[in-house]
Amino acid sequence: MLSIRHLFSVLILLFAFAKSATADKITIAADVWCPFNCDPSADQPGFMIEVANKVFSARGYEVNYIVMSWSRAIREAELGNINGIIGAFPGDAPHFIFPEQELSILSNTFFIHKDSNWRYQGVDSLKQIQLVAISGYDYGPELRDYIQQSGSEHVSLLSGQGQPLRRGIKMLNLKRVGAIVEADQVFWYTAQQLGVAENFKAAGRSSEPMKSYIAFSPALENSSEFAQILSEGIVTLRASGELAEILQKYGLKDWR
Repeated sequence: MLSIRHLFSVLILLFAFAKSATADKITIAADVWCPFNCDPSADQPGFMIEVANKVFSARGYEVNYIVMSWSRAIREAELGNINGIIGAFPGDAPHFIFPEQELSILSNTFFIHKDSNWRYQGVDSLKQIQLVAISGYDYGPELRDYIQQSGSEHVSLLSGQGQPLRRGIKMLNLKRVGAIVEADQVFWYTAQQLGVAENFKAAGRSSEPMKSYIAFSPALENSSEFAQILSEGIVTLRASGELAEILQKYGLKDWR
């Protein structure tokens, strides 16, 4: 039997999902991944959220941004319960509808404590340390296979619930693990928010730069239309200088 608390949580989510079904609302979701998508109630909800709000409001739509675990966001979009996911790489959801225009180009980098001398020199070098990764994230085929095959002996796989990156950074700061893998901008932004950025350094990339998008549900008929609207809107914002203004608020620069 559902507890009252569990039932209340389910009703809140059902209400949120129901909002996406109306013609004038677009519901997008992800776990917190600042500075790209942050606290929905904050003055700065995230760079990608502000771009989406700007683009879709100009076309008469209201953006409804929900925070949930990354794996759940993908699943809800697959089912058509929400319109899209934020900060997706093509490897995260290859069957989704991706706009022509990306919303960033990012590299996954290994970060270590400043006292460590470890460097990433291929997958075999990971066996020397305990790695922190986040469940449901796509780190590219080579690293993905290593994480899946290693088990807890070499990989601390954090649940996507809550703010897993913050947990991972705290573990690294206490030297409970040897390295964490994350997109450069996201790691440094979060470490600075926690006040511990000076304790870390980069130790090599796990992948070449990859394009990141707001990707849309493969189950909804209007996804292709939304992808086109977003692409056209990004081009317009870049040409007008508004994209640079939004990026500047988060300490970012145009990737093109």
